[in-house]
Amino acid sequence: MDTKWLEDFLSLTKTGSFSRSSQERNVTQPAFSRRIRALENWLGVALFDRRTYPAALTPAGQIFRQSAENILDELNQSRALFRETLLNRRSDLHIAAASTLNFHFIPQWLRSLEAETGRLTTHVVTRNFHDMVDQLVQGEIDLVLQYAHADVPILFETRQFDQFTLASDPMVLVSGVDPKNGQALYDPSRGDGVSIPYMGYSSDGYFAEVEKLVFEQNAAAKVGFTRLNESPTSEVLKYMAMETGALALVPESCARSEISQGQLRVVGGEAWSTPLSVHIYRTHSGTRPLVAKVWDALSQTGQI
Repeated sequence: MDTKWLEDFLSLTKTGSFSRSSQERNVTQPAFSRRIRALENWLGVALFDRRTYPAALTPAGQIFRQSAENILDELNQSRALFRETLLNRRSDLHIAAASTLNFHFIPQWLRSLEAETGRLTTHVVTRNFHDMVDQLVQGEIDLVLQYAHADVPILFETRQFDQFTLASDPMVLVSGVDPKNGQALYDPSRGDGVSIPYMGYSSDGYFAEVEKLVFEQNAAAKVGFTRLNESPTSEVLKYMAMETGALALVPESCARSEISQGQLRVVGGEAWSTPLSVHIYRTHSGTRPLVAKVWDALSQTGQI
């Protein structure tokens, strides 16, 4: 038996509606109905009278309701106990961050912290935003580092999380270079009327909204763009811009090395740049000693 069946069953006892419970459980209605039927087949009894609306519990369903609640309560309590024991024993710091921060910010940031914390053993991963938040809430991750823009809010519930700004890292427009003279191949501020090739962000990434904001701010610019490729990741767009000579919007730290080596040029001026901040998050309940030690170190170094 799958414990999801118990959660499905309890949801349906509350709503009395297969359609509403399927939405609540984030599955299609046919899949939800099959799971309820699978639970009934496993028990060997009908739990709901489907001749009524809302769906009503059968006598067997009324008896099983208390059992289902007790089973899930005991499982959740045991899981919470085991996870708390494991987390308190764990010595390493689990961090989730945007991939660009993993490459270009976190190594130096951690090294600067160690003057206050001593040597840190870390486990750093990249997840999509919703998984980061979920795992932070569940205690599977200690800290989340993410880019933020003042006009593109990140949907963190501030009553549940502590948040601080660690650094500034503006987003800039970069161009591939002409190998003959090292000059930028394209620059929207030149206004030469050509259609400029551009590498953009796919809609599944946070930077897609920041990119949209930058283009809206330059709507009056008399220049056309040909969108060649997409990716949610700045690193990918940076290398595509270098290979093709196209433009891309990336955090300055992402392209700092390539800019200094003359492989990319910042173009467009301030009109095509926008401020970004690096934020760090923890849960209010994140009281693991190592997490508290890092938070205290951030306070000591003036980063909080």
